[in-house]
Amino acid sequence: MKHFINPELVAPNVMTVSVDPMIVGEFEPLGSDPLDETDFATARPPWNSDVRWISAVTPDAFAIFQSAFDRMGIAAHVAPCLDLDREVRLYSGFLVVRSACSEPNFHLDWVKTNNEAFTLMTPVTDNARDFGLLYKQLPGETAEYDYKLGEAIIFGDHFEHSTKPGRSPDPVVLLCFTFGTDKMEHWEKIRATAGYQSRMVRRPDGAFDVRHPA
Repeated sequence: MKHFINPELVAPNVMTVSVDPMIVGEFEPLGSDPLDETDFATARPPWNSDVRWISAVTPDAFAIFQSAFDRMGIAAHVAPCLDLDREVRLYSGFLVVRSACSEPNFHLDWVKTNNEAFTLMTPVTDNARDFGLLYKQLPGETAEYDYKLGEAIIFGDHFEHSTKPGRSPDPVVLLCFTFGTDKMEHWEKIRATAGYQSRMVRRPDGAFDVRHPA
């Protein structure tokens, strides 16, 4: 199975899976407490939103995301799609925090990676249901996916999506992982996305790349 269609969502290369909300909930303090700038950094992509990405900048901080990824059993859901040497590699883990979005920004996370990389998103806070995900179905219509505690959405190539416009009185916090093949031959295409969402990224070969702020 390399590429697939989700008949319920009527969209390509996307699945929903159950996750342990207790593990996901471990990240709530990171999304709400003052940030420890020794271990974590914040990026603000130029979107129609107040979105922030909070990610690790040290191996010890990265290990927090790795532990959750492993304990949630995420790798098993995508392993059949991947060209693997030994194991599914976590490239980055970060929190997506936002309280407002003025208009959609449809995009693809992965372009021509042949489903060698995936994104997972799941809510940390219980106020995410009305601030969900818009996506394009195969016939071209726009549909909505509502985030639910205890459920994650995972998607690869060709899944066109956007934050649903809205506003929340309290910040909505989502946990996000990017992950996929452990073969470096695929990294050039994967890096176009995974290499820029976090300051610290683990490559398919297991080595860390660290970007320094401009």
